[in-house]
Amino acid sequence: MTRTDFRIPRPLVEEMFAHARACAPEECCGLLGGGDEGARTAYPLRNAAPRPEVAYEAAPEELFEAQRSMRARGESLAAVYHSHPRSDEPEPSAADVRLAFYPSAVYFIIGFDEAGECVLRAFRISEREGRWEPAAFEVEA
Repeated sequence: MTRTDFRIPRPLVEEMFAHARACAPEECCGLLGGGDEGARTAYPLRNAAPRPEVAYEAAPEELFEAQRSMRARGESLAAVYHSHPRSDEPEPSAADVRLAFYPSAVYFIIGFDEAGECVLRAFRISEREGRWEPAAFEVEA
């Protein structure tokens, strides 16, 4: 897999979308576990941010439990996801870049279009360099 290639099964995308819808108008957040071939498992997390309508912060106990579950399944952190419920063309905010602590992970952001349908975008974010770029991904049936 090249640096910007990522495969994600359609059922995981639908699970992320359901999580985003359930949390709106607040932001959702979660992790995707997997391996070199892409994502295999979604780990929805509770958003514990003080202002969840404009930011996300994974509940620490759930974050650690998700990471333990990944290790038990032989997975590694493949991606981080969260939503921007008021954006139809989501992209990383300055806070998203500042808090992107997993440089090898793909960062998915879910927005909503005018009809209320989910919009999925992927990014590579460098917290250290303070920048981001779109990442290519493929949704598999």
